[in-house]
Parts: sequence; structure tokens; C-alpha cells
Amino acid sequence: MVKKQHLALLTFLAVFLSILAVGGLVMPLLLDRLERTYIEIQADVNRRQAVSMAQFIHSRLARGATKKEILADFQASIEGTDADRGYVCLIDQANSGFLCHPMQSMNGLNISVKNAEFDISFIRQNPIPWEIAIKNPESRSGLLLINNATMEEVVHSEVIPELGWVVSSHENTQRVQDEIASYRIILLLGSAAFALLLAFPVSFAGRRVSRSYEKRIEESNVMLADEREKSDQLLLSILPKAIADRMKQGEKNIVNHFSKVAILFCDIAGFTELSSRNPAEKIANLLSVLFSQFDKLCTKHGVEKIKTIGDAYLAACGLPLPDMDPVAKIVPMALEMRDFVASQPWGIQVRIGIHVGEAAAGVIGTHKFSYDLWGDAVNVAARLESTGLPGKIHISEPIKESLGENGWSYEDQGEKELKGKGKVRTWLVEPRQ
Repeated sequence: MVKKQHLALLTFLAVFLSILAVGGLVMPLLLDRLERTYIEIQADVNRRQAVSMAQFIHSRLARGATKKEILADFQASIEGTDADRGYVCLIDQANSGFLCHPMQSMNGLNISVKNAEFDISFIRQNPIPWEIAIKNPESRSGLLLINNATMEEVVHSEVIPELGWVVSSHENTQRVQDEIASYRIILLLGSAAFALLLAFPVSFAGRRVSRSYEKRIEESNVMLADEREKSDQLLLSILPKAIADRMKQGEKNIVNHFSKVAILFCDIAGFTELSSRNPAEKIANLLSVLFSQFDKLCTKHGVEKIKTIGDAYLAACGLPLPDMDPVAKIVPMALEMRDFVASQPWGIQVRIGIHVGEAAAGVIGTHKFSYDLWGDAVNVAARLESTGLPGKIHISEPIKESLGENGWSYEDQGEKELKGKGKVRTWLVEPRQ
């Protein structure tokens, strides 16, 4: 492949020698070489664009995204692209069908509808049907000759073997051909007397156009990737991933009912007195360390953090995706939360209350929105926390029944008067020694 730093020299020679030869035999050969140089540069740009999108897919896979989620993100990233000029699409190697295309009407169709042939040589010799070429296991670049070569596109196909997908980056060659035609007119109208005067500015202009063109593509790709990453990270810091994905797809008024959710409330015993005896900065640092560790435990146990309010921490298991046994995850996490606080030199203890039952959850508000949950089960968990003991895990009868007797010991707390519920029998739970 011709290196881009040689483009200025080739352009100069094309102009200078063609003027001297008065458009004879030299000019067509140099213009052909110039066209190939532009096409090869575009192929390199397409390759980097396709590789960048393939890396995006790999990163989403590494973060546990499903194929459906990846396809939705990919389709969203190419929406609004002018498919008549240049675009990126995603193809299934197995059936040669479009998975994602800027023109959504193409999704699901076989690529044979394009009536295209693929030429890896870039010189329009021995092309093969595109639907056959796409099944090649190697990533490669070439020319796509569409409708008996009435239209051409520079293409790079980046294979993602573990998914059987191909990221295909396209650029219409019409602009290159138009630029070559403009050079041809300049050369035909030139003369030997003005060869040097014309060669330098034309070659400089060609170099500047190619650099500017390549730079704009690279900058737009980098900006697109950076902004998408920032947007995803910001959204994931506010909402659960499943909810964030639904919002990115345009869904509004997200509210769901869950039949079995384990809910945990935790707060610091004597926090009001603690706050009055210490500077605000010290309290803020303590809460930051404490809640950061709680966040890590949520990730470890597959529990969803809901929110913090002052020194209170609310988490739940069984949403936004259902869980067959949320109690088995949230109780061990509660014990680790309690033990972490006890291991620190802060001299504080936490109260934790846990209940399981029905709850509703959804995105609340349109400005500074949040994911929250509500229902009778939430209120019971809050009351269990407020009536519990420092350093203990206070649970309801449904939690005890779900845990069973194997591996756990319980301390009967009798019937507690819970606001809004009346008398409810509760227990303190510990792992059996």
C-alpha cells in the first residue's frame, strides 16, 4: 500500500509530467496511480474505522452485554449516516444477512440484494460475489462493484470470529473519481510554461485535502467513541444497566412490578451524635469509604444498589432482573457489611433490616431522575432496620423461611410492633458456627 506521505510527490508528478506531455500517454497512467493512492488511503481509513467498531463490540462483550444489546447500541451509533456517501454496517457471516444498516429497511435482508461483487485486488479483476466473499474468515479490504460496476465503494471487512459477525466500513469512490476528473481538466488546460507554477499548488492542495479528509474521519470516530463511553458510564452510575439500556432505546415511563424482591436497609447506629462530635469533612470521608465498600459488595453478590440517604443505604436483589433466590444473596452480603464496619477503627456499628416480598420499581422523574422502589415490603424492611440492634441483622419471618435451618442460627425477637403493620414476629440471624 502506498504511504500517505508519498501522496504529495505523486500528485506533483501527475500534474507536471502530464502538462509536458500535453495529455499524452503519461497522464492517464499517473492519474490511475493517483486514484489508486486515494483509494488505498481510504481503505486504510475504513480499516481503522471498522477495527474501532469491532473493538467497541469486544468491549461490550467483555462487560457482559448480550448480542441483542450490542446490536441495539451498534444500530444507534450508525443512525443518521448518509449511506450514499459512506457508512458502517454489521453482517452475519452465517447467512450473509444485514444485522445493522443505516437504512433500517435493509436489516434482515441478504447482502445479495446489493448485486455486488468484491475485488480484493483494487484493479477490478476477477471479482467474486459479495455474499461469497463475506464468508472469508480473514479481515480484508477491497473494492465493492455494485450493479455491474455502475457504482463502486471502498470496503474493509473486519471479522469478529467469536460472534460470526463482520463489521463492514464503506466509502463511495465517486468523490475520488470527481477529484481525479478535476485534475485531468487542469492538466489538459495547462501548458509547459506553467508546469512548475501549477504543479506545486495542485500537489499541495491534494495533500491538504487528503490530510483534512482523513483527519476529519479520525476525529469524528474518536469523538463518537469518547462521547458514547462517557454517556454510557454516566448513565450506568445512575441507573441499573438493564434500565439504562431500555432508556437508550427510547423507552419512557419505565415501571415494573416484581413478585419476589429481597430488600435491605442499613444505617449507622448513633449517627446523629457521631455527626455532632466530628467535622463535616471527617463524616463525609467516613461515609465515602463505607458506601464504596458496600457498592463493591453489591457487585460481588449480584445485588442492586438503589440509593443512599444521609447515613442510610438501600439495596435490593431480584430487580431489575428477577432472581430465583434473592435472599440467599442479600443475607450473606449483609453479614459482610456488618463485619466490614466492625473491622474498622471507627468505633461505630450498623443496624440492618431485611425483608422479602412484592415491590414496584421504576425511573422516577425526568430531571435528575433516579431508579427507586416502593411498596409494603420496602416499608417493612425499613421498620426492621429502625427496630433492630446495633451490629445485628434483623429479619422477617419470610426471610427466615427462605433461608431455612441449614447453616443458620436464629435468635427469636418475639413480636415487634412495626408502624403500619402491627405486631410482626422477627429474628436476628447469624451463620451457624
